[in-house]
Amino acid sequence: MKRTIALSLFLGGILSSCFFVNDIFEPPPENEETLQQKSEKAVSAYIRKTTHNEIYEPYGFGSITIRKPIEIVELEKLQKKQKSEPSVELDSAIAQKKRFIKQNNIERTLDLDHFFTLKDTTGILKIFETTFILNDTLGVKDLSAKIILYLPEKYEDALTYYFYEYNIFNTPSYYESRNLSNNFYAFFKEELEKRKGRDAKSAFLLHVIKMTQAVKDRGEFKQQEILEENVKEFISTQRTDIKDYEELQFSNLYQTQQDDTAEVNGYYFFHKFIGTFQGELDTNVVLVEFNKFYEIDNIYQMDRPFGAYFNE
Repeated sequence: MKRTIALSLFLGGILSSCFFVNDIFEPPPENEETLQQKSEKAVSAYIRKTTHNEIYEPYGFGSITIRKPIEIVELEKLQKKQKSEPSVELDSAIAQKKRFIKQNNIERTLDLDHFFTLKDTTGILKIFETTFILNDTLGVKDLSAKIILYLPEKYEDALTYYFYEYNIFNTPSYYESRNLSNNFYAFFKEELEKRKGRDAKSAFLLHVIKMTQAVKDRGEFKQQEILEENVKEFISTQRTDIKDYEELQFSNLYQTQQDDTAEVNGYYFFHKFIGTFQGELDTNVVLVEFNKFYEIDNIYQMDRPFGAYFNE
């Protein structure tokens, strides 16, 4: 995996000489950095050190999670028991447990999620959400990418609006604009957290950034217009088996609902176009189904005559 994608591990770098276990049990003195702040600085320093000629933009950090291996938990239990019931057997068990921990490089670790971007002279914006695993000196021990997404730099503004939840709706009332924007972001961010796997999360973030850009450009959520553009882009760029694509017509956009509730669970419309498929140029009509998050779910070829699909 390339350096810019995985931020190749640089295990030799120690970013702090202070064991973070002290910070767990002893709150830092007033005006001294917290363990959270120290961890964030350590991760940012690591990224800057392991990337070259790229602009690093930190968007945000999650809360730290401290993990204690079972061997260290067992050692602490033995040490606690030794204080109240000292014995030669306990001394031996503690010494043996310490040797095992040292020989196997067992240590407490700290997990910290970080959302950030890297940008170089190629005009590509590289978006990452990564879990950094820090050792007990706050050196980066390992990492795991939750999101990896490469986009043209033109989407950086939309990403910033999405992440910081800036207003994207233009209304006469600031409060209405703020409310619409909040609802928009909450709707998509909740779903992003539910998506499992790096590829699925990355693909959904790409979709959301494009939706954010579309709404921001218009100042309103024109569903029909935005979904038509999405379908045209999909056929032009993803359906490489269709040549000479030329749009002709779209039907109105319809909603689908749950059988037992009034909740909207999807959308659909019909699309007529000209295209060459398997060497034959023809007029086609397809039914395009979207899920409730406006992603294309299915595309079905429709039979002639086509007029009924457009109320003709």
